[in-house]
Amino acid sequence: MRVGSTQRRARAAVPALLTALVLLVGACGNSKTKDSATAADAAKVLGAQNKATGSPVVLGLISDGKGTAVDQTGEVKGAQAAVAYANDHLGGINGHPIQLKVCETQNVAAQATACANQMVTAKASAVLGGTLAQADQAIGVLSAAKIPEFYSQASSQIALTKPHVFSMTNAVNYFSTPAAYAKQQGYKQATEVVIDVPGASGPAAQVGSLLFGKAGVGYNVLPIAPGTADMTPQIQAAQKKNPQMYSMLGDATFCTSALKAMRTLRVKATILVAETCVNSGASASIPGGYKGVKVISTLEFNPADQEYQVFKAALSQYAGGIKPGSIPGIGYAVTLGLVRVLNAAKVKDISPAGVEAAVKSAPPVPYPLNGGATFQCNGKAVPLSANICSSNGLLADAATNGTLSNYQVVNAGSLFAKSG
Repeated sequence: MRVGSTQRRARAAVPALLTALVLLVGACGNSKTKDSATAADAAKVLGAQNKATGSPVVLGLISDGKGTAVDQTGEVKGAQAAVAYANDHLGGINGHPIQLKVCETQNVAAQATACANQMVTAKASAVLGGTLAQADQAIGVLSAAKIPEFYSQASSQIALTKPHVFSMTNAVNYFSTPAAYAKQQGYKQATEVVIDVPGASGPAAQVGSLLFGKAGVGYNVLPIAPGTADMTPQIQAAQKKNPQMYSMLGDATFCTSALKAMRTLRVKATILVAETCVNSGASASIPGGYKGVKVISTLEFNPADQEYQVFKAALSQYAGGIKPGSIPGIGYAVTLGLVRVLNAAKVKDISPAGVEAAVKSAPPVPYPLNGGATFQCNGKAVPLSANICSSNGLLADAATNGTLSNYQVVNAGSLFAKSG
């Protein structure tokens, strides 16, 4: 009875998570890489040409684009690079060249509705989105039109319950990954330091409690108001419970204050932070920088990895050489992910219904820039919602300046299993 009640509360809390984090993710596209690629290098990495020559298939992309608070235009460039790469080197979608129709919302609800209507008019076979702030407005239109939508992450109540909607990666990654890691390490007690806004502290208390409970780890939530400059008293109080691990969710300013307090108090516990916490410009103000901190990530930027090399080459070849980073990575990965799953399913019917049926029937395929982790949109990955296609997360080690390395895939599937 109690577990069921907790699960219902968790389902109700998940919706707010993306709304609270979308601006944070938009602000964290500062992945540092020093490599570059010439056109010749890029062509070599992308492989032999395999141009799509059949009838075109229209895919829509709805992005926040450039608004007053966040510039997400890199997301569009990443998606366009993925489309051009697929059309030139992967045979498009089972031989059909992709035509990408782009619409930007500027983070305005009415514009998101207008963009969705544009996709209906364009007869898009599917619509893509990254971490769209006004996703609910688009979903309302597109779901009614039975056009399948594929988001990098979508965790609103509507996104998790409406038909024809898919979250390609784990929408509760910031809680499931630390819970699974704590279980893996045999920790008995953990504390979540979270920015005290409803969309973050609410899910931390409800979704986090559910997942850490399933992991068998004691869990305390420490909500701290945004703008708190000195968090030493709060962290000192939290230390009385002797946590073996802290996980942290907030923007870079919030997390910098928390990390400073932890360094001052010489906290020995393992520290995991959301990728939204990391900003190379803030590292100098933290004693020791980010060294020793583990980062909960959604994408892997490893220069030695073939996936990353193709991503970098595609941006060089098709996106005017835009630098690799989180924002273009999100647009690229969700677009190429859909291409991969449709090609794996050998889709023949490219109507909206045919695309959705193919995706649901496809085998697991690697999600781009995700450390080799696979996703499968058959409705069984996460019992919290049939719309989530993966229970995986990524952890990486941070260097002093916030550069990430030593990525590892963390599968939290066991935490989502139904009790009893």
